[in-house]
Amino acid sequence: MKRLLICGVAILLSVMYYIYFSIVGEVTKADLGPLGDFIGGNINPLLTFISVVLLIDTVVIQRKAAEDSKASEIEARKTIKLQSDLAAKQSFESSLFNLIALCLSEIKNIRLPLRSGTYTGNQAFGQYLEVFDQLMSSQNKTAIINQMESLSSDALYDTLKNFAMVFKFITDYATPSEKENYISLALTMMPTSLIALLCIARNHGNWPILSSFETAKIFDRQTLTTILNHYS
Repeated sequence: MKRLLICGVAILLSVMYYIYFSIVGEVTKADLGPLGDFIGGNINPLLTFISVVLLIDTVVIQRKAAEDSKASEIEARKTIKLQSDLAAKQSFESSLFNLIALCLSEIKNIRLPLRSGTYTGNQAFGQYLEVFDQLMSSQNKTAIINQMESLSSDALYDTLKNFAMVFKFITDYATPSEKENYISLALTMMPTSLIALLCIARNHGNWPILSSFETAKIFDRQTLTTILNHYS
């Protein structure tokens, strides 16, 4: 661009010089002054115009560069935020799955000694629920829970306490838009017999750990409402 301007000015000066001398003819030293005035009077406005055009062009380029820079900065911030959100989500999910896995592994250590034999793990909770079903019509339901807890060394309370930590973790740290999905996932991973026993404990127990389940609003679900009504 600069080379073109320089060449253009040089060509213009040459043409003007030629025109001037071809009209005037032989030129003396006294004619050089008017020649300079002639050239300067025509070139200066042209150079001023070119300078203004270049200045405007420079301003436009700088403004566009500033807008591009701002857009790039905004895009970079969005990318960083997305990466940060993704990392936070992955960290949360990793912690959540580790908690659930720990709860499920603890169930394997549960022992329930009855006359019919000793039951362990999920089988213990299944037997726990079966005994409750058999006795609920003839005995006080709260007394049944206390008796079964005594036999199993508070196995139900300890297991529900572990899962209470899971639901508290979700309600405290999950994003509002994902909270419901994580609560549903945690419920899906809980043994069915344990969910039924949770409803029994909610109806006939006053354990403080139940507040974590209440906060997660799991008892408002249709499936659990049906179980709650059955064991009321």
